[in-house]
Amino acid sequence: MKNSNTYTLLGINNAESILKSDSFSIDEIDLMLGGRAEKENKLVNILKKNKVSYLKKYQFFQKYPEGRSQGIAVTFTGEIGNQLIPNFKDKENVCLLALDQIEDPQNFGQIIRTAECAGIDGIIFPKHHSAPITQSVLQVSQGAFINMPLFEVTNLKNEFKKLKDDDFWIIGIENSINAKPWYDVQYVGKTIIVLGSEGKGIRKMVLDSCDFQSTIPMQGEINSLNVSAAVSAILFERIRQLEAK
Repeated sequence: MKNSNTYTLLGINNAESILKSDSFSIDEIDLMLGGRAEKENKLVNILKKNKVSYLKKYQFFQKYPEGRSQGIAVTFTGEIGNQLIPNFKDKENVCLLALDQIEDPQNFGQIIRTAECAGIDGIIFPKHHSAPITQSVLQVSQGAFINMPLFEVTNLKNEFKKLKDDDFWIIGIENSINAKPWYDVQYVGKTIIVLGSEGKGIRKMVLDSCDFQSTIPMQGEINSLNVSAAVSAILFERIRQLEAK
């Protein structure tokens, strides 16, 4: 069952993306007098088309004490993360990102932002064993959630089975003796790239559903890479491979 939710996001990038989109109902726009957003050229025409509340600096910070607002806050209502995974049967080059046990909202939001920049076709995440779509996740994404399909599913393994029927290959990014170096794996074509959290990794039942395993060898003493950094490495390696074709 789909639920509509209301969120308040701060900052110019978030505001621009939300106000340009037709997917949401705009409930409130607060603009700080003399703030950066009021002077931002790319917002001027958009704001003219909407009802805006102008607040003095002290009023704005009383209402939004979080900081880093750039002088604008947008409250909107809409459905996020409820899309059904479409049929990719007739497409040749599709890449989906699947997240397992990513419970940190900061990481989730950053991954959405990176995936959008890298041209990924959607992010699959489980209803359980995952951070939910929250205001914090959307805030960190810096508006990238607008153009990134987010597919919340009940069971990753079952979804992988369906997608394999559509000729997808599943690649798990995990440290193991069966994993190939990340640059030796082909990400071109119809692929699903699966990542888990730094601490827990990918659950065994999900990893067993993968056709291949890839790893990013560490050279330092920590031997652990932040998952959003790992996402960046893999997704931009995919872009390199696409451009080399």
